[in-house]
Amino acid sequence: MKKIIKGGMLGILILCILGLAFSMAQHRSTQSHHSHPTAKTSSPKRSKPLTITEFNHHPKLAFSSVIYFAIKHVNIQRWQEVSDFSLGWQVEIHRASKGNHYLVWPNKDIKETEKQLEPNWFEIKHQNQIVYHSLVVHSFGEVQTHTTTANTIIRRINADHAENKVRRMVINMTVIKDN
Repeated sequence: MKKIIKGGMLGILILCILGLAFSMAQHRSTQSHHSHPTAKTSSPKRSKPLTITEFNHHPKLAFSSVIYFAIKHVNIQRWQEVSDFSLGWQVEIHRASKGNHYLVWPNKDIKETEKQLEPNWFEIKHQNQIVYHSLVVHSFGEVQTHTTTANTIIRRINADHAENKVRRMVINMTVIKDN
């Protein structure tokens, strides 16, 4: 009887040792897999942050940045009229005595006959100051404004991790210059 008990205990001991060895092998395999990440899992692809230099040298990127900021961070309700990223935008550049006015229409393919209401618009003033304008509908000419800077817009876009989104906006934009 003692031989049967010793044999049974020896069998259990062998099974425990084999189970432990198998478990350790699995653990080592998992650790080595995680310690040598593949290019696909090494780190999330980081976008290149927007810079003020890009803003100043690429007008359509500047317009995209200004429009994105208006949609996401300016508290003027009418700017939501241009928030459909799939339709895109039409930006008309009109010369004025104190600098250009950039009229922003929803839909890059909008027709003249569809332009019934004064659009939202913005100015880029000295030292990269941006002034947003929006007519208050049914107010007899009242205009809401918001002022910020290009640096603030760039910082906010980068903080939102929206650099690539803003860069893609350029593709869905038509720019028309006043003659």
